[in-house]
Amino acid sequence: MSDNVNLHNEVEQIKAEYKEKEFDIKWKYKSKIKSLEKENNYLHKIIDKFYETIDKFIHWICKKFDMDTEDNLIRDFQKETNTFLDAEKQIKHEEREKEWDLEK
Repeated sequence: MSDNVNLHNEVEQIKAEYKEKEFDIKWKYKSKIKSLEKENNYLHKIIDKFYETIDKFIHWICKKFDMDTEDNLIRDFQKETNTFLDAEKQIKHEEREKEWDLEK
């Protein structure tokens, strides 16, 4: 009977330790996730500002050099450099190129 009480006490102690470790791990990762979300939001602001700046620059270049339309400038740039101004399109494009290289 005393063995049973000792076993029960041991099990309860293990459960308490587990709960404490579980709490510590959850807190640690929630804290890390919050930090990453904050960093991610900051990076999105930088990217948005970059797009805004590029758009203003293209508009300025076209006006400065009397070019017909901004669309033509962008299209020609993308065609000649094989680079998209839209970062998501560029990433997808590069992924496709890697896939094509692997197929060769």
